[in-house]
Amino acid sequence: MKRALLGLLLLLTVPAWAASASERTLRIADTRIAPPLDPDDAAWARAPAAALRLYPQTTVPGGPGGEAVMLEARVLRGGGLLAVRLAWADADADSSDKHATHRFADAAAVQFAPAGKTLPYVGMGEPGRPVQVWFWRAGQPAERLSAQGFGSLTRQPGARLAAQARRTATGWTLVLRGKPEMRAPAAVAFAAWDGAEDGRAGRKRLSAWQALSGPDGVLPAALREEARLGGDPARGERLYAAHGCAACHAPEAGLGPDLAHAGGIHWPGHLRRAVREPAAFRVPGYAAIMPVPSLRPEQLDDLVAYLIGLR
Repeated sequence: MKRALLGLLLLLTVPAWAASASERTLRIADTRIAPPLDPDDAAWARAPAAALRLYPQTTVPGGPGGEAVMLEARVLRGGGLLAVRLAWADADADSSDKHATHRFADAAAVQFAPAGKTLPYVGMGEPGRPVQVWFWRAGQPAERLSAQGFGSLTRQPGARLAAQARRTATGWTLVLRGKPEMRAPAAVAFAAWDGAEDGRAGRKRLSAWQALSGPDGVLPAALREEARLGGDPARGERLYAAHGCAACHAPEAGLGPDLAHAGGIHWPGHLRRAVREPAAFRVPGYAAIMPVPSLRPEQLDDLVAYLIGLR
């Protein structure tokens, strides 16, 4: 009950992830020296805070279910290092315990997307489009990882990733600091695992990609087409019904990924590609192969406008 009430309070007090391009950006603040590792350092007040929803990963079978959790993210850059400060609600502290392997620890991750005109799949990238991951698990050292699709997560050598976590009255505050392996990452996404929910692997909550921008908060020009959203959601809903999409994608169908939070997790560009080229990237665990619907460009925009409203 305590967990449910806390989550409801946060959902009511923070606006939802919106479709406007300006709300898909995370502004980086610059410092003259290395960003602080202490989550309570006054320097973090210089970095604009972004309030983001972490949605249950329902596209993967066996996801955590439940409600979204709110996460606050700030980014500082200086001294050749990048630091990310995260704060999120978690009613119980669950740390790693080698003597209790049946229990799982709370964890969080920061995922970096490479520069380009499109963004890779937000759930661990996709073949040929790798992502870099900074991963923290309560009670263990932080790790550098990379992935290019489900089941491809690997540890990365390189400079040590520094981390400092602090337990608060309502959850965790965490700072991860290091030098990104990518020269200029285009975007970041976040994930959290709740040990009390047996959180591990795909049993997580995750955010949409957030484009990294300078102090002006302007969406990078390369991603404007990826963020483009037009069309009529009402017409899109009718198309969704006419093409029988719910027969596979309804939560109880189990033949295709559940789209309950599609608009909260994915950008319009990804949804357009998923409809036009469904075989280009498939979520494991589903046997059905989606047929390519016959849609005019304006109809595709209508359908995406409907999907982006599913949260």
